Amino acid sequence: MLKNIKIRIADEKDYKAILSIYEKYITDTLITFECKVPTSEEFSKRLTNIQKIFPLIVCEIENEVVGYAYISRFREREAYDWTVESSVYINSDYHSMNIGKALYYSIIELSKSLGYLSMIGVVTIPNIKSDKLHHSFGFEEIGVLKNVGFKNGIWNDVKWYSLKLNDYDISPKKPKSVNEINVNELSDILNNAEQIQTR
Repeated sequence: MLKNIKIRIADEKDYKAILSIYEKYITDTLITFECKVPTSEEFSKRLTNIQKIFPLIVCEIENEVVGYAYISRFREREAYDWTVESSVYINSDYHSMNIGKALYYSIIELSKSLGYLSMIGVVTIPNIKSDKLHHSFGFEEIGVLKNVGFKNGIWNDVKWYSLKLNDYDISPKKPKSVNEINVNELSDILNNAEQIQTR
């Protein structure tokens, strides 16, 4: 069991650590299709824009950020406003410690609270750990896109997952921004996430 674990909303001082985690996924894996490491300025601007609307969550252990997760717009057209895409990245030294599950729980529950109806997960094939993570939360496999990403000299397939977050009302209310969430509800979700990690 890990000690002194904290799951919380990220702030600007975390951006350097987040980029350090993400950089290795860009350079060493096919998990992200981003091919060039962004500059710290570019990445900070990206995260700032995400946090204007969506939750960006970090897992901190012994005052070190070891993983992060966030949601973002699925697509730009207005009719997609109730659907978000999920992203979770963990420092490789902390894999298989339930950190991914704790972070994913956080963004799923926050997405429900904010009023989103569907969450989409996109996974490069193969990725057994990510497949297990999505299945553990009840995601449904909805299809495979063949040869849609060229990276590291090969063509890659991606698997799409979908999770229902809330009922599909025919008159859905616009989702709230992360800044509008009830503080007590936010605290409860993050505290519950910390308990998941210790199981």
